[in-house]
Amino acid sequence: MRLEHSLEFDPTAESEPFFDQFEHGAAVFALFSDAGAGPAAAPYIARTRDLQRRLRRVLRKAEGNSRLLNLRELTRRIEYQYAGSGFEMQWLAYHLNRHHYPREYRARLRLKAPALLKLNLRNRFPRLYPTRRISKDGSLYYGPFPSRAAAERFAGEFLDLFKIRRCVEDLDPDPSHPGCIYSQMRMCLAPCFQGCSDAEYHEEVERVVKFLASEGQSLERSMKAERDQASEDLDFERAAQLHRKVEKVHDALALKPEPVRKVDELHAVIVLPGAQPKTVCFFLMCSGKLRGPVPLDLGENVSSPLSLDERFRLLFDGLLGQEDDSPGAPSWEHLGLFARWYYSSFREGELLMLSSPSQIPHARLIRICRKIVALPA
Repeated sequence: MRLEHSLEFDPTAESEPFFDQFEHGAAVFALFSDAGAGPAAAPYIARTRDLQRRLRRVLRKAEGNSRLLNLRELTRRIEYQYAGSGFEMQWLAYHLNRHHYPREYRARLRLKAPALLKLNLRNRFPRLYPTRRISKDGSLYYGPFPSRAAAERFAGEFLDLFKIRRCVEDLDPDPSHPGCIYSQMRMCLAPCFQGCSDAEYHEEVERVVKFLASEGQSLERSMKAERDQASEDLDFERAAQLHRKVEKVHDALALKPEPVRKVDELHAVIVLPGAQPKTVCFFLMCSGKLRGPVPLDLGENVSSPLSLDERFRLLFDGLLGQEDDSPGAPSWEHLGLFARWYYSSFREGELLMLSSPSQIPHARLIRICRKIVALPA
């Protein structure tokens, strides 16, 4: 992987004219000791909010016995690329580290898998539980959540509306099994002591899957229909019970962050400030995998015969056709980077959730872009 700009560096040359050519802007850079060196000469990689100041500091002429990092005598080439946001810098640093430090990049970036909910559909009696591991085992993964505790809170709240098991043991149904408190409270179908058939249990699991896929709408619609029918039948006690359950659905959904979806249905556009004035930067997320970045200049002086709608269409068609630039990367790495950005206290940019990566609402996107670059409406 190469960054946009590359300059040779001579440690014996005059420093000031050399450093003046760098901007006081956010960037990712890599310092190489020898352009033709092998893996043993992997570069020094870093992110900075002020490229010129940072390079002046690490490439300054040595002064006495200073203990500050100084790479002047080791550096022969500088690669750098300006970025408009912390997420874009993080994305560039991820690819650089993955390329130059294939065995260490996760530790160097402190990258960890996001918190998810997993429903193992291959189990005879599936259960829903939090995890940070994604594997191709036919399971349903739902997330990402800001933490494992947040995933547990959401699961604990909405599972009260269903009757799938919460125990962790491998079940071998036996009528002599004592059951658990959930079965005693009739909050579980109790497959442990054959309280239901396999078909009945899987029907309940299917209701959970539909709840997660529809963001709770499947259960809410059915409960509202039952409530309205009970009211028409003058069964007001039953109607009141169903109304409380509808409220419980709302309470559970209030614990779900906006981007939480089935991972293979997680589609979104991330809109970020661009590196240059009046520009924005787009990332497209398709089924939990990120593509981008692609900049777009929205300045008044841009001479283009195309309308903004047409420019959007071409831009996102290009992103949809973009080849995976991180082949072999575990699927959780992009999710981890996305979750780190979205749940950050210092998040820059905006997120636009999509029902499909090919269906992008241009009008909403234009409003978001105007907000980010502060263009007049």
